[in-house]
Amino acid sequence: MSDFEWSKVDFHQFINEYGKEIIVENAPTILYSKKDKEHEAYNSLIAFFFIAGFLLIYIAISYFLASIFFNPILFTVIIIVCVIIDVLLIINVIKSNVYIKPLECWVEVHQGRSENTSDFYCFTYYPIFTGKCHPNEAINVIFKLYQEQVLKSKIDITQIEIYLKLSQKDNQIKEKLGFFFQYAEGKSFKDENINRKSWKYFHTEQLGIENYMAVGNWDHQYEWRNDLEFDFDKLHEYAPWVIQRWNDTNIKFLTEDYKERINWNSRYIESTPKLRSWEGNLESQSYENPMAYRDIDIVNEAIEKIIGYDKKIEKTKNIKDELPLFKSYFRDLGS
Repeated sequence: MSDFEWSKVDFHQFINEYGKEIIVENAPTILYSKKDKEHEAYNSLIAFFFIAGFLLIYIAISYFLASIFFNPILFTVIIIVCVIIDVLLIINVIKSNVYIKPLECWVEVHQGRSENTSDFYCFTYYPIFTGKCHPNEAINVIFKLYQEQVLKSKIDITQIEIYLKLSQKDNQIKEKLGFFFQYAEGKSFKDENINRKSWKYFHTEQLGIENYMAVGNWDHQYEWRNDLEFDFDKLHEYAPWVIQRWNDTNIKFLTEDYKERINWNSRYIESTPKLRSWEGNLESQSYENPMAYRDIDIVNEAIEKIIGYDKKIEKTKNIKDELPLFKSYFRDLGS
């Protein structure tokens, strides 16, 4: 698609002409799961209970055998060592208990062609999450290193386009056309094989009554709340679902200067609207980003070069010795 078909609108100019309320009121309300979180340190938790149990048994045995044998120095040393180890283990468990949630929402406004007394507009909203967690624990650690060294940030940027017509006479919405976003298609939340080419258009009527956009998987693609009603396992396994609405304080206009600061080009996100709404029949229009999987490809290339093509990795312990190599690889890539 030619960039000349859509032109980005300066947000100061847009606010002066239409006001910010139109941006806030049309921001998509989303649902996110409180079960969306980083991998937890289960081994540390198991070790914590094991040592705590050993400590209680040791104290009990020492008490009953105190009249026969009791060494206060040995008793004190064992207590202190076990307590220190348990404290370190529980700290590690707490640190690993990281929830992923929406942080804020960025927005861009593009203007398209005119039709009679109205103009075609596209509001592109970018709900920002504090991060994302790959289902494979080892790949997740490698992906975090890629984000840290190349992207310089672990936030996850999602994208929802809303198409509409604005009247030239009174600067009001003349017609809401619909939504365009990566559709999760009801797949399992932890399915590694995500489809980033699954962009789909939905007419405004799809919104209905409280039919919010729900986070459909770990990569933060979206599906409709009504979809969850037909996916009993996902609906209940990842409950509670939290409603996230946007307001003046957490909606921010995305500027070109800020794009440079967050290495936008390295994220391979196409910010120009993807549909020609003035041509009609939006359901038949399609879009595929040729760079949609570039970040995943880069991570896989690093794994093949450092670990090897045939070696299967699932746990962090499988790549513990190679982590400095991954960090150096991505650092060179990001420089």
